[in-house]
Amino acid sequence: MTKRRKPKFLNILLIPDDDSPSRSYRIRYLSLKLLISFLIIFLISVILGVITYSRVLQMAIERNALEKENKELRKQVARVVQIQQELQKLRAYNQRVRQTLEGYIHFQETSSPQEEIDLSTITMRQTSIFSDVPLLPPVVGFLSQEFKPQGHLGVDIAAPQGTPILAAADGVVLFSGWTYQDGYVVLLQHSRGFYTYYKYNLKNLVFNHQFVRQGEPIALLGSSGESSGPHLHFEIWKNGYPQNPEKYIDFKQSEAVQ
Repeated sequence: MTKRRKPKFLNILLIPDDDSPSRSYRIRYLSLKLLISFLIIFLISVILGVITYSRVLQMAIERNALEKENKELRKQVARVVQIQQELQKLRAYNQRVRQTLEGYIHFQETSSPQEEIDLSTITMRQTSIFSDVPLLPPVVGFLSQEFKPQGHLGVDIAAPQGTPILAAADGVVLFSGWTYQDGYVVLLQHSRGFYTYYKYNLKNLVFNHQFVRQGEPIALLGSSGESSGPHLHFEIWKNGYPQNPEKYIDFKQSEAVQ
């Protein structure tokens, strides 16, 4: 019995449908194996390349995301530092106002109306009771929220943004500036133990230690700070205690004028 020889060639015969002569191709099995091996290696290389590229791309995306997160965290940290600084300023301002309202700033009591009254080391001419006491509506608008002894120590007056805010009485500007919670604030000190607050302003028009007359524009109505909309939050304090502004000012008449 003779041993069968392993074929070395692969014959491929192509027979066309027309009258053209047939064609025959002869390929070595070794060449075919090498070609198949090359295709397999090429396919594996492509798959590995795609996998590697996908991983590199994913790492790049994750790196960009981390960089964005780090950038956002740096912004938030800077914002926290800024808020802390604003809170420190607000605490200092609140402490100064509290000391003022607790009687640390005293008035010089006089028996004669012709004598001068000392307001925070600023001497001003004695005027009538009608300009000393906060009796003038600070802004023309309608009363959107009333005075409440527990929680809301003033009244809210709604009006268009940019409406002039007037001094309710003659006085001296104790504070004119920005606070994180109340936005732009003006605090006036009057004679007879009165203080008035004007909060959430769009812009303040007066400066610290400036003397203002009753009816003089001191700010523009706005919605700064933690305000829900354009309005003036107005407070009256006397001898360290909050007062209901409606006891001194007829806001209904102001609404009728509007």
